[in-house]
Amino acid sequence: MAKQSSRLLLERRLTLLYGADSPSMRSLHFIIGEMNAKKGYVRYDGSDYYMHCVDVANFLISYGIRDQDTLSAALLHDIIEDVPGHSRESIACLFGERVAGFVSGVSNDPALNYHDPAVLREHLSHIAEDVNTAVIKTADRMHNMYTLSDASIEKRYRKAVETEEFFIPFFKDCRHRYPRHEDLFQAAKTQILPQIYEIKSHYEDYCRLRDLLEA
Repeated sequence: MAKQSSRLLLERRLTLLYGADSPSMRSLHFIIGEMNAKKGYVRYDGSDYYMHCVDVANFLISYGIRDQDTLSAALLHDIIEDVPGHSRESIACLFGERVAGFVSGVSNDPALNYHDPAVLREHLSHIAEDVNTAVIKTADRMHNMYTLSDASIEKRYRKAVETEEFFIPFFKDCRHRYPRHEDLFQAAKTQILPQIYEIKSHYEDYCRLRDLLEA
């Protein structure tokens, strides 16, 4: 029920901001139809994947983002990367070139290895050049970090290390580039850092216990 209340909240917000037949509402209905549990798109806790997209959009609205194309792209930010058959071109046909550009901008290129630090650093550097992709990527990482409790301990640790090394500097860079959205970038840093330290501490305890049991 709590998860669906987040969807209802977003529907009310988008209706008040842009109307019930707005492009952003079409984006919401589209992602609900494309990335749901019945089609195999689920989060760590088994919930519909589209709820992640809903929460990312709600984050942005809560931090004062009102650009409709940015909110539509936030809802669609994983569609190119994760759903076969969708591309920048198909999203442009459905929602416009500007939305498609933002979605493409935050999407991983399947030809690249994002475990390579140089590749990930370059990817984030490119995203930081545009305020719209920067706020989407920030809200996406915030929500991903907040919802790690159902992931494996190894997954939580990898995400924590990656976020500390690459995303915390990204948030700092964006905060200086885009002072209008300083609250979002600062919140990402200050709210995620304690979680990173907690995850790393728990992982160290887990490793010590594992080593003792295996000795």
